[in-house]
Amino acid sequence: MYYSGLEIVEIAVRIEENGHDFYIAAAGMFRELTGTRDLFLDLAEKEIQHIAIFQKLAEKFEPENFDFSKEEASGYISNLADTHIFGRKDAGVELAKKIRSPKEALEAALRFENDSVAFYTELAKRTHSDSKRLIQHIIEEEKEHAADIRRFL
Repeated sequence: MYYSGLEIVEIAVRIEENGHDFYIAAAGMFRELTGTRDLFLDLAEKEIQHIAIFQKLAEKFEPENFDFSKEEASGYISNLADTHIFGRKDAGVELAKKIRSPKEALEAALRFENDSVAFYTELAKRTHSDSKRLIQHIIEEEKEHAADIRRFL
């Protein structure tokens, strides 16, 4: 499937929205584990910040700031968009319903953060101007999130 640059940015917003929904649901499931609960609530708040950044990119979207040829879009970046753990609408809530233990939640969260780093790294490679700096900032934060999650595993 071919995605335009704007569609890729919209997918990034959806990924962050699903991440937020997952983290809120997971925090509610594990209230007795205050450290894990606090981690999930903190990550949920950070996803809101990422949504705002990507929405700003979408509002000011200029196609010349993104290099997406049909060949590239039909390749790796489209595959990442199609297979990202939270690429579909409501995927965060759906996944949370399947979680049965704090360890499962943490493992899912780690996959989500690692998938996000891969997706945003490819997006950054095809981005120019100030957008690249903003996406790189999100990549660094996603890496920090993964490190925080690993400490709980």
